Amino acid sequence: MRFILFFVLISSAAFSQRVITGKIIDKESSTPLSGVLIRDTKSENWAMSEKEGVFQIKIPYNENIELNFSLLGKMEATITLKNNENFITVFLEDNTLRLKEVVVTANKQRQYSELTLGKNAINNVQAFSLDDVLQQLPGQTTADFNLNEFKNIVFRNASSLNKGTKAFGTSFVMNDIPISNNENMQALNPNAPSLAGSDYGVPQKTFNNPDAGVDLREISTNNIEEIKVIQGIPSAKYGDLTSGLVLITTKVGNSPYRVSASLRDATSELNLTKGVKFNSNNAMNFGINYLDSNADPRDNLLDFQRVSGSLSWQVKNASSKIKNTVSTSFRSTLDNAKYDPDDITASVVKNQKKGFSISNNFMWKPDNLWVDGINLNSSFSYDKQFSRKEKWANSSATAASNSNEEGIHEAYILPSQYTSVSTVEGIPISTFISLETTKAITNKANWVHSFVFGLSGRTSSNKGEGRKSGVAGLINFFTLDTGGDTKLGYRDYDFNKAKTESQISAYLEDRIYKKFEDHQILNVDLGIRFDNQSGYVSLQPRINSSLSLNKTFRIRGGLGLSSKAPSLNQVYTGDRYIDRLIGDGIYTYPGVYQKAWIQTIIASGDNLNLKPSKSYKTEVGLDINLPFASINFTGYYNKLYDGFSGEQLPVYRVLPKPVVTVTGAEIPTYEINGTEKFYYMASSITNNATSEDTGIEAIINFEKIKALNLDLSMNASYVRSKDFSDVKQYIASTNLLSIERYGVFNPRPDINDNLTMSFNFNYHIPSVGLLIGLRSEHVLYRSSNYLTNNFPNGYLDNELVYHEIPKEDQTDLQKYGHLIQTSKESDYKMENMLHNFHLRVSKDFLNGFGVSLYATNFLNLKPYYYNDTNTKYLSETANLSFGARLNYEF
Repeated sequence: MRFILFFVLISSAAFSQRVITGKIIDKESSTPLSGVLIRDTKSENWAMSEKEGVFQIKIPYNENIELNFSLLGKMEATITLKNNENFITVFLEDNTLRLKEVVVTANKQRQYSELTLGKNAINNVQAFSLDDVLQQLPGQTTADFNLNEFKNIVFRNASSLNKGTKAFGTSFVMNDIPISNNENMQALNPNAPSLAGSDYGVPQKTFNNPDAGVDLREISTNNIEEIKVIQGIPSAKYGDLTSGLVLITTKVGNSPYRVSASLRDATSELNLTKGVKFNSNNAMNFGINYLDSNADPRDNLLDFQRVSGSLSWQVKNASSKIKNTVSTSFRSTLDNAKYDPDDITASVVKNQKKGFSISNNFMWKPDNLWVDGINLNSSFSYDKQFSRKEKWANSSATAASNSNEEGIHEAYILPSQYTSVSTVEGIPISTFISLETTKAITNKANWVHSFVFGLSGRTSSNKGEGRKSGVAGLINFFTLDTGGDTKLGYRDYDFNKAKTESQISAYLEDRIYKKFEDHQILNVDLGIRFDNQSGYVSLQPRINSSLSLNKTFRIRGGLGLSSKAPSLNQVYTGDRYIDRLIGDGIYTYPGVYQKAWIQTIIASGDNLNLKPSKSYKTEVGLDINLPFASINFTGYYNKLYDGFSGEQLPVYRVLPKPVVTVTGAEIPTYEINGTEKFYYMASSITNNATSEDTGIEAIINFEKIKALNLDLSMNASYVRSKDFSDVKQYIASTNLLSIERYGVFNPRPDINDNLTMSFNFNYHIPSVGLLIGLRSEHVLYRSSNYLTNNFPNGYLDNELVYHEIPKEDQTDLQKYGHLIQTSKESDYKMENMLHNFHLRVSKDFLNGFGVSLYATNFLNLKPYYYNDTNTKYLSETANLSFGARLNYEF
């Protein structure tokens, strides 16, 4: 009853509706355009142009109407209507370099701090993947070109130490469908955090990316029309994120065949796209992409390949009030580190992924319901992942066990030379569904309220065979060779033991618009989101606001909460097996026997108490609109808490004490002689990480210098990151006879600073379709301070009971010298500023051909530095690199 009464009150508050009609025409051919999407920028009401290019859209308010028109292959147009204007004619131009104005940089749209990259901005760099495009954003820098390791991104962050953890909280959404990496479990031993990142890859290059975000190499840009990046507070519509949001838009409609070929260093790419319009109500698009990238142009020992394709079919009804788009895509990627005949110790690694996705976007504008629109989105994604690592081992004899039971077991003796083989086979499956309704109303005081209410659900599962490595082929860091040697052992694990994790969400948002006198405009997006992430419930209020004081000044502000669920790889790690080689190790009598026993302890491994990580964000901003430039300042403070981190705690078990008996050439035996305490470190993943990022960004877009056909823009970013973990460090005493078994050391924060600036100069001659772009990057300041704590705050005795050490005694070498450490603090400050310059020359010909030439670091600036030991090393700026792209439309 209350629900009904609420909407009755809303309906009674509605003041009036204004109906806008019009016609949309192709500027080049003067023919009407059907299938154009028309959106009201304030209420998000929409319409589509019909067969003769005509359209009709209802607006829930009377004044200051602003409509956006978009169509595949055409430059978007945003038109503000006069108060007495109810019919308009709109001309859309082809989106080519012959446009009068071409925007090739990230620009601020709407009223908050989001950044938008259109098609020309995407092509401003030679983009082989989404990663190349996002490097243009404030605070990012162009990295050395390399497609032979996975790529992720995190915004507003100065620390590289926890980049993977933070990047896991960056969400990517394509056409309202989230791209998920929660199901990825391609790690050989997630219980050993120090090894997880190097499971499958080669030195300095990791192929697999569980728990580290979406691999941007997998996302081709050939059919992307727009990218919107929200580094601040996202709409309540979006969840399962803590670090940032990237919204990717593709379009369906009529378009010619577009063929392109790109070449850079040892990387080549081919693209083909085509849009077919069957009639005014049916259109289909398809595209295919192939990429091959070698790390070294002289050989193919390290290679990355990508094949992807997409097919989208869009249909609307005769009245253009129902639009449905079905999309399907397939993908195949392969990282391949091949056998090197010059280095027999090098790993041979294969990391492969094949899969498909199918999604549906349904939009309906009902006539006889109280809501303005109903949107229904759904998707299903299925992948098969296979990772294999083969490495030749040459060492003294080692022992290993594959027992899944506690106790003492006869060990398997590995030869001094053998080939270790490990594989992981995963089948990640994700589903998503959302239902959204919209309603816009205006009261008598001309306050516009656009209500959005939605429900969504998603699931994550992995049905692969899991981790497999026969004991005869164990990688050597899982084997034992010395008596008493203890390690976290390896065992096979079937991914079907991991449960299907689900998330259920609901959100409500009120987007408020009010225009006062003297050009004062208020925008407020007020929302609340409910999330149930695998049983953990949270309410997440979010608000974005802006107030235009006059035509020159506008202030902004926002704050919000969000959360990110742990991945399956973090929750379902499998039991932990601690293997201990008993006695004096491997007993050998040449020609007679080789004998060893391993004592195994099993500890519960799954991190079922792992909660979602959480993020609190706040930002303020000032926009200044001057006759010669628009200037945007944004200050922010972001805090990540309950973040995911590894933890190791000392524990002990009372175990049977084996004693080995050796008699000449007789095979050794053992017997139990009482019990003993066995100490070991129990590892787990916990919610103990905290991070704070504080910074300011500035973006300036100058008015075009028409006499020179020159566009100029710049951006600058400063950020300080403070990473902190509540995990205490436990270090064993060097004196085994002391009562202090482990020293306990409190963690200390890591602090990083980064100050960057970038300029864009674009010389554009529309009449000949020529664009010459120069982009400069400047790293003005960079520092890092990794603090250490060498003096214990306390200790654990032999019963692992904690005892605090008085502050005045913590540095006493006589009392606690066996606990005090000698680690050095890492304090780095960049010696000199880094500068880099990138060049682009693009030309569109009237016969359909287009060519672009790219040069990265074309001045070949590569300064040298000297570290603390006076060792000379190169800076981290991108290397000199040339590339070309050829396009043809027909």
